Amino acid sequence: MSQEKFERRDKFLFTLEWLLAVTKRYSSGLQFGLAHIDYKTPRTLGETYGAQKAAQKLDEVSHSLHKAFRKTDLVVRDGTDFWILMPFAQAEERLFDKIKYIIETASLSGLEIVERDISIFLLPNAAAELDENSSALEFLAYLKNNHTVLASRKISLPAKE
Repeated sequence: MSQEKFERRDKFLFTLEWLLAVTKRYSSGLQFGLAHIDYKTPRTLGETYGAQKAAQKLDEVSHSLHKAFRKTDLVVRDGTDFWILMPFAQAEERLFDKIKYIIETASLSGLEIVERDISIFLLPNAAAELDENSSALEFLAYLKNNHTVLASRKISLPAKE
């Protein structure tokens, strides 16, 4: 992982932990959005393109996401998972449509061969009540494992044959 990717990841995790701490302290008045894009079968990418080309294609999606969102929104890639942190969430419908459009557009580079799930979380919600000592990484894992219950919107984009 390049130095730039480490810095983005650290900035993302720091900001998320700060937002979680603020929402615990002041339960009302602060709302933010978090989106998770999950390429369900990374093995398919590796088998289709080879590991190096699949990683390059995922980097292209990451680059597309960085360009498409506001400068205040943070995008981080963790393997084949993408997380987008929006410190001030737009209206849920607009946010959802924007992310769906960006993923569909970014997928045109060949990643549409894999099913993708997009989960939108508007926080604070029940997930923000996770143990106070939880790290941002633990929070993300919790959201990923419980996305069907905690996401305010969810969509699956099927793989294209």
